[in-house]
Amino acid sequence: MKISIRSKIILSMLIIIVISIGTISILAFNNARDIVLDEIRQSNFNTLQNANDYFFRKFMADMEYVVEFWAKNEEIVNYKHKPGQPKMVTSIPDHFQNISNQWMGYVNSSPYIAWIYLGCQEDGSIFITPIDETMPQDYDCRNREWYQKAVQNRNKTVWTDPYLDAGEIGGYVVTVARAVEKDGQLVGVVGLDIKLSRFSDIVNEIIYDEKGTLMLINSEGEIFSHPDPSMLMTNIKDDEELSSQLISHNGTSIFNYKGVEHVMSYMTIPETGWKLIGMMPLDVNKTLAPITARAVQVTSASVAVTFLIGYLLSRLITSPLANIMEGIDSISQGKLDEHIQIESNDEFKVLGEQFNNMIDTLRELIEERNANVRELTKMNEELRRSYLSTVQSLANAIEASDKYTRGHCERVCNISLAIARKMGLSQKDLNTLEFASILHDIGKLGIPSIVLNKEGKLTAEEFEMIKKHPIIGYEILSDVDFLYESRKILLQHHERIDGTGYPHGLKGDDISLLAKIISVADAYDAMTSSRPYRKVPLNEEQVKTELIMGKGTQFDPEVVDNFLELLNKQAE
Repeated sequence: MKISIRSKIILSMLIIIVISIGTISILAFNNARDIVLDEIRQSNFNTLQNANDYFFRKFMADMEYVVEFWAKNEEIVNYKHKPGQPKMVTSIPDHFQNISNQWMGYVNSSPYIAWIYLGCQEDGSIFITPIDETMPQDYDCRNREWYQKAVQNRNKTVWTDPYLDAGEIGGYVVTVARAVEKDGQLVGVVGLDIKLSRFSDIVNEIIYDEKGTLMLINSEGEIFSHPDPSMLMTNIKDDEELSSQLISHNGTSIFNYKGVEHVMSYMTIPETGWKLIGMMPLDVNKTLAPITARAVQVTSASVAVTFLIGYLLSRLITSPLANIMEGIDSISQGKLDEHIQIESNDEFKVLGEQFNNMIDTLRELIEERNANVRELTKMNEELRRSYLSTVQSLANAIEASDKYTRGHCERVCNISLAIARKMGLSQKDLNTLEFASILHDIGKLGIPSIVLNKEGKLTAEEFEMIKKHPIIGYEILSDVDFLYESRKILLQHHERIDGTGYPHGLKGDDISLLAKIISVADAYDAMTSSRPYRKVPLNEEQVKTELIMGKGTQFDPEVVDNFLELLNKQAE
C-alpha cells in the first residue's frame, strides 16, 4: 500500500514524538519507581528498627538490668563458702537463703523466667532458684558456655544462643549472665534463664503489617522467635532463597520469594550477634499503578496533539516535497547518479539544487574513498606479509637452538589458527594469534642449548631456567610495536586453568583466550613430536585422552572441545 506524503509527515512526526515522549516517560517512570521502592525499603527498615528498639531491646535491657543488679549486690559480691561446706547443685546454703527467697519472688512474678542462679568459681557449685532436683550431682557450672562467656567478658553482660535446657523445664532457653568480681578476683557468675517462648510472644505482640513476618535468628542461623511455632529452632540456612539475602550486618532488599515479591529488612543486634528479620509481601504493580496510569495519560495526550499538528502541517506542504522524498528514496537505494527535479521557483527549488550538489560531491567522495580503501588494503596486506616474514625469521632463530623442535612454531601456529577459526574469532584476533603462536618460544633464545637439548630429566634448577622463557620472550619483544598485543599472549601460554602454571600462576578467566588456544596447540605438537624426554611420540588416541584429562586443570574445556572436533573431522 502506497503511503502519501501527507501521511508520511504525520507518521514521521508521530513516531518522533512518540519515541521522545515514550523515552522520557520510561525514564521518568523508572526514576519514580526507584524512588518509591527506596521509600518502601526505608519504611520497612524503620518499622523493623522501631520493633527492635521498643520491644526486643527494651526487653533485653530489662533482663540485663536484673542480672547487673544482682552481680553488684553486696551479699553476692562478698559471698564465701562456709568452712566444710560441700559442693551444692540441688540445694541452697543457709547464708544464701535470703537472696534465693528474693529471686523466688521475681521468678513467680515473671512466668517467662525459668531460673536465676549464682555459679561459684570456688568449686563449681550453683545456687539455682527455684531448686531443680533433676540437676546431676557432678554438675560443674564452670564448664558451661554461659559461665565461660561471662568470665571472658567480665566488664559486660553476655547472652547465649538458645539451647535445650538440661533441667526439668525441658525446653529451649536463652541465658543472660554477668561475672561477679571482688577486688579484681572472680567470685562467680550470675545467670538468668529466659524461656524461648518469651521471644515468640514478643513477635506475636508486634503488628508488622497484616501479612508481614518477624523473626529472630541466632548467630548460627537458627530461628528462635517466629509467629509460626513449627519454624522454631529450624535453620534459615536451609532456605537458600531467603538466606542469600543476608549479606551484611544490616540491610534491606526487594526480591522474589516463592513466586511473590517481598521486601525484607534485617539488622544485627551487636551484643548477641542475633539478627532481627522482618519481611512482608509486596504488590509492586499495585504500588506503582498511579505512576503507570499517569505515564499512559501523558503519552496518550502527546500522541493526540502530535497527530493533529502533523495533519495541519501536511496541508501546507506542496508537491515539491513529494519529488524530494522520491529522490531521497532513490538515493537511499544507492542510485547516486539520479537528481531531484523541482519545477517550482521557491525554497524547495533551492533545496533541490543544493541537495543535487551534495549528492554529486558525495558520489565523488565515495569513489575516492573506494580507491583509497583498495590501495590501503593492498598496503596493509603487503605490510602484514612483511611483518609475518620478520616473525618467521625470529621463529627460525628459536628453532636453531633446539634440534628437537624443527617446525614446531609453524605447526603450533597452524593448529592455533585452525582452532581460532573454529571458535569464530575475529580477523584482528587471528592476526594477533598468528604472530604470538609463531613466536611463543622466542624466550628460549635466552636458555642455554645444553638445557634445551638435554636428554633425561631436568634438575629443579634447569626446570626453573626453562620456566623463565615466557618472560624472556616478553622482554625480547618489548620494543617491537606491532607485536605489542602478541607479546602479552605469549607471556601466558604456559599458564594453567587451575592456577598452577607459570610464570604468574594465573587461573581461569584471568588467562587470555588466545593464550589458552596456544597452550592446547603447543601441548598437542609436543605430544605428537619427538622430544629429549620422550623419543617416541604419542599416538592420536593417547593424545586425545591426555587433552580430555587436562580439561579444567591444564586446558580450557571449550578450546579442547573445539580442537577435538577438528581432529575427529580430519579422521573421517
